[in-house]
Amino acid sequence: MSKLYVTSQAHTPLDGVRQALHRAKRATSDMTDADLGPVELLHLFDQIEDMLEQLEQQDVDVRVERAQFESVQRQLDRRKGKFLRCVGQALAEERSRIEPARSHWWWYLDQAAGKQRRRRLRRVAAGTVAVIVVLVAAWLAYQEFLAPPPEVGQAYRRMEAGKAHLAEGDIRGALEAYTAATALTPDDPEPWLWKGVLHDQLGEQAGAREAFAIAERLYETSFDFMLNRGRVYLQSGNVEKARADAQAAIEENPTLGWGYYLRAGVAVREGDQQAALADLEQVIELAQERGNGSLEAMAITQRAQLIQMGSIPTPD
Repeated sequence: MSKLYVTSQAHTPLDGVRQALHRAKRATSDMTDADLGPVELLHLFDQIEDMLEQLEQQDVDVRVERAQFESVQRQLDRRKGKFLRCVGQALAEERSRIEPARSHWWWYLDQAAGKQRRRRLRRVAAGTVAVIVVLVAAWLAYQEFLAPPPEVGQAYRRMEAGKAHLAEGDIRGALEAYTAATALTPDDPEPWLWKGVLHDQLGEQAGAREAFAIAERLYETSFDFMLNRGRVYLQSGNVEKARADAQAAIEENPTLGWGYYLRAGVAVREGDQQAALADLEQVIELAQERGNGSLEAMAITQRAQLIQMGSIPTPD
């Protein structure tokens, strides 16, 4: 049987319930109450429940007290984490000793908390599995429908290796890397352009002509071929050949603006700011006439950089 945790100063049974509720509310708010330990608090809950049931059987109106007790119970449930840390193993030991009814749920707070933790773990596990399933499905979909063929990735890595060789001054190593890229993606004109330009730098004109012939066939127009070959020449540092291709592109199609943009890049590389600005102005005008917003934006940005810096920026 539970110990008596209700003061003997109560004049009526209803006063006793109210005093017990007051103590329970205070103890639930302060789990470190020295006058009422956590196990004693649960015994007090038992006594409050017993007193309320007795008064209800006597037709005493305890609706207010019953509502207050339910409020205190909710507070204990909300603070069960702290309560369980305070009570420790004493809860299970006392429960085993007195064997309370299941309706007195406060004696089973540790079990309820354990079930909640398991439910949370199951939800987390289910969410993790769902995320993994989605990621795997996305990866499979990418591999099936979006990922480029393996040879495309390999060719890209070869071209990056070619750029690294070129940065170190190893033209022969760069040529070998771009040649490997042409074998992997023979329908891509970019590595063919680089192969031709590098053969040209090495003085191997037959190899350059062959590579350029293949690249030109892969472009829709000779204008596109000259423009892109001039770009590659410029990136490799051969400004004379880049200027020649830029001029040829301008003569073939003087209204597009791209040839002037390439020629402005040549002027930048040579340090001729005024020539670069003049070509960029021409690009902006032509792009506006043709509604080419991307080219116009590129030219405006380049012009602003030149004006702001007051000198020609060194190209990468």
